[in-house]
This record gives sequence, C-alpha cells and structure tokens, in this order.
Amino acid sequence: MKILHIGKYFAPFKGGIENMMLALIKAQTKAGLDISVLVHHHKEGLPYGETKEFGANIYKLPIVAKLLFVPVALSAFWHLKKILKQTQPDVIHAHLPNVTCFWLLLLPTTLKSKLILHWHSDVIGERPNLGIKLLYPFYRVFEKALLRKANRIIVTSENYLQSSKPLKLFLNKCEVVPLGLEDSHDDVKRTAGFDVGALCVGRLTYYKGHEFLIRAFSEIKHEKIPLTIVGEGEERKRLELIVSELGLQNRVRFLGQIDDLTLNALIANCSFLILSSIERTEAFGLVLLEAMRAGKACICTDVRGSGMSNVVQHKRTGLIACHSNIESIAGTIDTLAFDPSLRERYGKSGRLRFLSKFQVKSVERQIWEIYNV
Repeated sequence: MKILHIGKYFAPFKGGIENMMLALIKAQTKAGLDISVLVHHHKEGLPYGETKEFGANIYKLPIVAKLLFVPVALSAFWHLKKILKQTQPDVIHAHLPNVTCFWLLLLPTTLKSKLILHWHSDVIGERPNLGIKLLYPFYRVFEKALLRKANRIIVTSENYLQSSKPLKLFLNKCEVVPLGLEDSHDDVKRTAGFDVGALCVGRLTYYKGHEFLIRAFSEIKHEKIPLTIVGEGEERKRLELIVSELGLQNRVRFLGQIDDLTLNALIANCSFLILSSIERTEAFGLVLLEAMRAGKACICTDVRGSGMSNVVQHKRTGLIACHSNIESIAGTIDTLAFDPSLRERYGKSGRLRFLSKFQVKSVERQIWEIYNV
C-alpha cells in the first residue's frame, strides 16, 4: 500500500504533530508500507528538496514567509500535483490544520485515492489571534469542503471529538485513535547534572498556563522541590519577570530549547511532569506520553474538551488539577512532592498504560484498519 502524508513540518523541527507523524511513519515503514511525505521547510529561503529519510520519501516545499503561523508555499499546488502523479498513493493522509491540504480540493487525481484527515486540533481556540479570527470564516469554507470530501477523519481523543464544532456535522466519519510513540529509553542512564524536580515541557505561550504553574510554586508547602521549564516562546520574558517578582529565582529554572537526548535525561531524572494548560488548544499533550513511557507520574489540568484527561487517569497514573487554579495546582504538586512512594506507584501504572494503549505500533494498526475500511 502506498501512503502520502501531507504535514506542516518535519524533523528536525520539533512539535507535537511532527513528533507523532515521525513515529507513525517509522512504524508504517517497518510494517512494509510505501511511505511518502510532503511537508514545508520550517525556515524561509531553502530550496525544494527530495530526500530519503527513515525509510520514507520526503518532499520539502520552499516557503517565502510565515503568516499567522501558516507557512506560505507559492509552489505547493504544482509540487503536490507532480508528487501525486509520481507516487500514485492508495491513501492520502492529511494532517490538519494545514492550508496546503486545501489544494487537494482542486486535484482530480485524488479521486483514485482514499482521503484520510488526521484532525490534530481546531484552528480557533478560546483566545484566537485576531488575524486568525478574522480570516477563519474564509478558511472554514475550504475546511468544510475538505471534511466533506474525506473518507474518514481521525481524532486524537473522545474529549476533543465531542467538543469540536467543525466536526459536529461529520461525526459519522470520525474515528478516535490516540497519539502514540515508540517505546524507547534513549539516554535514560544519563544524569541531568542538577535536581530537575518538577518538569514542565512546552512552548512558552499563553495556553500552556505557565503563569499559573509558577504562581502555584510560590504557594506550595514543600520548601525544596524545584521547577524546571523547557521550551521557548513569546511569553518567556514575562514569565521570567514573574519568577523574579515572586522571589523564585532559586527554585525555577528556564532551559529554553534543548536536544532530544537532554530532554530524555531530564524526564528520566525528574520527580514528575506537569502540563498546566488552560484551554483545549492543548488537544492531547504528547509530552504526557513521553513521561509515562519513562515511568513518571504526571499532573495535568481538567480543560474541557482536551485529551489530557483521557491520557492521565486521576489517582492512577497521576493527578488532574483544576485549570487556571493556583491553589489546585499547588495542592497536586505538594501531594506528589511529599510522597515518593505515590509518585512511584503512579509512574508504574503510567508505564503500563503507555505499553497497553499508546505505543505507536498499536496506533499504526488502528490506522491501518481505517485505511482499509
């Protein structure tokens, strides 16, 4: 079977969708599928490129700019048309949101292929960028047409499916398949070189709820556990100012962007992981799987419609705090910080849950069955 994935970016770019797509592609090539991938360069000015990576044919489109988080690829239609003719895929697996996928509406060659949409998130969040909010009605015309054209739609959690307004008209086409990762333990023996304590990983942007997490650390009763924050973003300076105002400079550490080996070492050496997101823009929380894979307890928040609480089981693999609630988040941190045996028990349960539900080879088989419906 020939599969053409259409994604936004590709390795070495790091993002939840990109990490999952790469894990899936690796699993599919191991399963004997013929995989091609059309993505954009994540930097401007790079030429069109074709490579063979991870057993798949990778096609990277040049971009001239990024507008409202969207890569602008002027040659996307022509390259997509050529690649469809060249690869003759049995299945087109389009990862959304991604405006390049809209060109599929104008290409009659796709009538020969099944169209599977992988719905990673809605475009409109609770606090959308003004430009996105203004342009979405125009975007929605094409989005709805693509949903109508799709054979099946993959959604990452039942919570997200039930709360997604764009999908309400197409529930009969939807299948819930969680995200998944390879079961690897790269560099788990490497030390972090410092006390990691509570670990938070994610882009420093408003919906990740870092401010509530930092303020919760000023309220916790445990006097020694530190907070390590990984990631970059537009909120960093403001968050650092909050840390300074609260006098937490010796408790909160910002590491910025780090490589995979360092991240794996931090996860292996942390006390537990925290994902303090405040809205359903956090559609799933892939980093929760990374922590569970390593046998670590997790704290997440109860955002309505987010898949986080489908991943973490309260008082079994971790704890679920009230989102945007400093007192609630502080309470869950104290509960785990003061009880190493509880952390270990949750971590073991999380590891078992990862092995039974979130290994990418299991996800790959579920997607294979969707391809063959």
